[in-house]
Amino acid sequence: MNFNISKSDLSPLGLALRVMEATDVPFSLEVYKSTRLEEMAQAGWSKRDINQFLDQQAHAQHAHYTKYYHDASYYILSSSDGEDIGRLYVYDNGVDIRIMDIALLSKYRGQGIGGRLISYLLERAKKESKKVSIHVEQNNPAKNLYIRLGFLFKEQVNGVYQLFEKD
Repeated sequence: MNFNISKSDLSPLGLALRVMEATDVPFSLEVYKSTRLEEMAQAGWSKRDINQFLDQQAHAQHAHYTKYYHDASYYILSSSDGEDIGRLYVYDNGVDIRIMDIALLSKYRGQGIGGRLISYLLERAKKESKKVSIHVEQNNPAKNLYIRLGFLFKEQVNGVYQLFEKD
């Protein structure tokens, strides 16, 4: 089920979303890579090897999402001045709004953008009597944001991810 967000929904937040198109895929892959660079820098690999590995992982993630969540909504997030700053992937199954992925380029993290966007999703879910859920890697610093926003830990998944939900 598509999760439609209109441009006017986010303009009060100083944000804009557009539906991701094929021409946006390279940007989306760069956003993914930017979220893993710090972690990969600790691997002791060369920059070239890290870049190749992250390219492979980004493509695999994109292929997985589009194959298994073909009816999800994929958005590119922009600032009010039109600069692309991140991505949002959302799946609405009618009961639960699943934040599949929310990611910002590194220079936009820590500015409250993710919190504003998630707060919007929570308000919308509340109006529609739905819960919101997200899988988070255990070591992801954004987990603290989800907890501050009222998400509760539900279960450990595959030893890597934690499922958080908010009713």
